[in-house]
Amino acid sequence: MTAFIDTSYNLRKGESTVKLTALTLTLLTVLLTAACRPAAVSPTAPPASPTSQPTPTQATAEATPQSATTPQSATTPQSAPELTHIDLGVGFIPNVQFAPLYVAQAKGFYGDEGLEVALEYGFENDFVALTAQGERQFAVASGDQVILARAQGLPVVYVMKWYQRFPVAVMALAKTGIDSPQELAGHSVGIPGLYGASYAAWKALVYAAGLDETEIRLESIGFTQAEAISQEQVDAAVVYIANEPVQLTQAGIDVNVIEVSDYIDLVSNGLITNEDLIGDNPDLVRRMVRATLRGLEYTIAHPDEAFSIARQAVPEITDEDEPTQRAVLDASIALWRSDQLGVSDPKAWSESAEFMQATGLVESQVDVARLFTNEFVEE
Repeated sequence: MTAFIDTSYNLRKGESTVKLTALTLTLLTVLLTAACRPAAVSPTAPPASPTSQPTPTQATAEATPQSATTPQSATTPQSAPELTHIDLGVGFIPNVQFAPLYVAQAKGFYGDEGLEVALEYGFENDFVALTAQGERQFAVASGDQVILARAQGLPVVYVMKWYQRFPVAVMALAKTGIDSPQELAGHSVGIPGLYGASYAAWKALVYAAGLDETEIRLESIGFTQAEAISQEQVDAAVVYIANEPVQLTQAGIDVNVIEVSDYIDLVSNGLITNEDLIGDNPDLVRRMVRATLRGLEYTIAHPDEAFSIARQAVPEITDEDEPTQRAVLDASIALWRSDQLGVSDPKAWSESAEFMQATGLVESQVDVARLFTNEFVEE
């Protein structure tokens, strides 16, 4: 079972000041990338669209004596239109939760827009910095990362909402009776560490539910939440809704899941680019958003086919693991569904920025209107 690796930002224990190590090492990241850029991973090469590669007419008639003196119409072979190559920075490792992107590749949605998109796996904070500097045209990033970046003066812009609900929750065994934030008082809560989306979500839950953190024992346990809960090493744990709860449920273990999005509307993962690309080449942004949305829509409407495509893109999925991975996709689709796919809610951005400023996750105010745009979605 694979899980997202949380490396968005780091907070030293006992402090509320953001330590954006990846942002301070941006220059080093760019230099290393230029010198030794890892090969972009494209699990499924996007097939050409039916109209993108015309077949030149072949001359089939044999020459005759008369043809030596009679001019014949020449047929000039036409070359296929050149596709614009995009390296799309996504999560740390291939995962069934990236099914919409695999579908957009395999079904030719990117090719239909004149794009050749390769998925590049790595750390979210690196891709945010590279996108801000124009070293990458696009990346997938969460709303909290965009707010952090803008607070540091990085000109990234969120152009397409993917996850409609923030995918982080607090999980506990059903037998503990912990089914609300208030029930956490007097208990231990495991968390991967004081960084990333897990920590941001925990702070948001504390903030929105008015919890007294001094009454809760927060323990760093790494990415061992499922094991720590099942073996009762901690009373509850901060988890990804489509990962650890699915694992334990598939294993026949009853759990309670307290979703952060039930208490505060944090902006989650979506497609980001930078201000320069929006200004210089809005058509490229429009085509990228349109194709990615098609992949998302198709995955939601055709989950069986989407899972089959994802299996080809993620060879680590075994036959034994297939039921769990399919359940992961189903849980993910539940987080993606919306009547307005791709559209950002300005209120959610305001609420997210206000929370991060109030809790000290960012020290400077950000202009909410510059964090996102719906211009490429609402068309």
